[in-house]
Amino acid sequence: MQIPPLKKSTFYIITVLVLLVGIILGALFFDYVFFKNRDIFCELGQPPKVNTEFTQKQIQAATSITSNRAMFGKVIYKEASLFTIELTIVNPLDTKNSTTTTIKVPFDKNKDEVIKIEQGPETPVDSVVKTTNSSFSNIRVGDRVLVKFLDGKKTIYLLPSS
Repeated sequence: MQIPPLKKSTFYIITVLVLLVGIILGALFFDYVFFKNRDIFCELGQPPKVNTEFTQKQIQAATSITSNRAMFGKVIYKEASLFTIELTIVNPLDTKNSTTTTIKVPFDKNKDEVIKIEQGPETPVDSVVKTTNSSFSNIRVGDRVLVKFLDGKKTIYLLPSS
């Protein structure tokens, strides 16, 4: 089917007008949809906001006495078979957001052990660290300790004072 030469220019004009009307209506529709939902579109382009505040649940999880953990702190209280350490919890996403909390550590004389770490004589090449077995009575208020919880057994390392 061939279009007669006289109507060819009319066909092109109508085609261009239909395309222009389609582009204009499409732009208006896109504009309406975008401004109706711009909050959603703008959120997608921005980095997510990270909450760096500690919750009580996170602090309890960090200070729970479970197996295969290690905690470093300072002894602030001691009883007959229990001592309390103060430890600092630091958020790696926001180091300014850190908190200090306390944890009570029970001590079982039958299965738990205390190891005292002492600085030995230094040589020009390296330093020597000596470890000696100790007892619960050697733990004093103000000592810095590293407590390792491994398979139900606690190992308390008494660190040398700086």
